[in-house]
Amino acid sequence: TTLSTMTASYSFALITALSLQGCASFQPPSYSHRVRVRSISLPVLSATDDDSANTKTDDCCPPIDETSDGPDILKPFLPALDPKYSVKGPVGEEKFVLTRSGPPTKEELSNEQMLKIVKSECSDLEANTLVWKCLGYRFDEESEEWSPKEVFPNWKERFPTPPDLIGMRRVYEREVDQPSLRSNQALVRSIPSDNKQSLKTHLKPLGWKGFQYKELTPNKTRRAQCANWLIFYREELFGYTVEELRERRRLRKEAEAIAEEEAKRKAKEEGKDVDDWKLPVTEVF
Repeated sequence: TTLSTMTASYSFALITALSLQGCASFQPPSYSHRVRVRSISLPVLSATDDDSANTKTDDCCPPIDETSDGPDILKPFLPALDPKYSVKGPVGEEKFVLTRSGPPTKEELSNEQMLKIVKSECSDLEANTLVWKCLGYRFDEESEEWSPKEVFPNWKERFPTPPDLIGMRRVYEREVDQPSLRSNQALVRSIPSDNKQSLKTHLKPLGWKGFQYKELTPNKTRRAQCANWLIFYREELFGYTVEELRERRRLRKEAEAIAEEEAKRKAKEEGKDVDDWKLPVTEVF
């Protein structure tokens, strides 16, 4: 892979990630920063089962070099090239509370868990797996496959199999990374504007201050997006059936419509203009 190709691919992924709303508390970028890219070459063989079983530590982001003048591209993660990695890769073996089977639990959705995701203290696979469970995918231990039988209807129509929301292979060429980028964007679009700043609200008390520009990589940005969605899921969707969620949505829209009409009436009386534009939301259910 040439340096120019990798630089263009990284810039596309980073710029797109930065354009997504509500992922974290970013500092404004300085145009004096330069992106430092490591030259990489893709292996032609898939990782073996032995590779998948010994990747717990290697699958976490490396520490940021404080002396560098820009983010580092992560090296390709070879075990994720194995088609069976999503069902055989290690999850929940260390301090990240997670099981591949069953629905999500309150313990798995704690703020401490979300902090581990954004701080890269769990693997990409673990972060993905937790989101998959919350979206409704269920793991069948006998067949070793993910089933979409409980997935939210709108999401299942587009993603019948669990998508890689982070880019576990860590290869950011457009043709390789595009599916991960698009699925992550779809997840972000399902978050209402009132929940876009969930990371700041829930993780600041734990000491998390967000990211600085020089720390950003596509991996870190997408982890933050996943954690933000997980908090939204925990606060707004967890424990409700699809029918209950739709009824809550109907009641919420009715209340919003009444409030909007009242606001317009008052603005008209005061001779003010009303901006009624809203951020579009594509709900998963």
